Amino acid sequence: MVLRLLAVFLLSWSVFHSAHAGTKVIDVELGVSTLEQVRKTASSAGKVQNNGTNTWTGGPSLAVQNGDYGIQGLQSVEYIFDASNKLAAVVMTMGKDRFDAIFDVLAGKYKMTKKVRPFVGDQYARFSTPDGLIEVDAPHLGFTMDVSYMTSTFHKAWTDGVKARQSQQRQQEKSKF
Repeated sequence: MVLRLLAVFLLSWSVFHSAHAGTKVIDVELGVSTLEQVRKTASSAGKVQNNGTNTWTGGPSLAVQNGDYGIQGLQSVEYIFDASNKLAAVVMTMGKDRFDAIFDVLAGKYKMTKKVRPFVGDQYARFSTPDGLIEVDAPHLGFTMDVSYMTSTFHKAWTDGVKARQSQQRQQEKSKF
C-alpha cells in the first residue's frame, strides 16, 4: 500500500514538474531562467553584451556574438527577458545552409504546426512546445536564418506589436494622400 502511494506520488510529481518546466535551449530554460542565470551561462560561451530594453516585453536583452556554443554555423544569440527578468525568447542567427539539419532536429523533438519549404524561396517552419513555440525563418535573399524560441506570452506581445506598428504606419501614410 505504501509503495503504491509512493508510486502515485512520484508519477504525479513528475507530471506536474514536467508540465511546469520551460522549453530548454542552449542550457537555459524559457520562462524559468533569470537574467543572472542566463548571463552566467552565456558568459561561458563568449562575451555578453547588454542589448538594451526589448520593445515588446519591456525587459532587458543580452547578446553574444560568435560565441562557442558547440553549434556549427551559429553567429549570434540574443536573449530577451520579460519585465520580471525571466527569459522570454532566445533568437539564434546562423547560416541558412543549416536549415535542413535544424529542421530535422526540431521535427524529431516537437510538433510541427507550419511548414513552408519551396525548392526556391523563403523557408519557414513553426513548432509548438508545451509553453511556447519555435520558429525557423530562412529568407531566400539572405545568407542567414533565425531560430527563435519564444514563450506564448512573448509571441503574442510581438505579433500584437508588429500589427499595431503596421496599422499606425498605414494611418500615417493614408494621411499623406
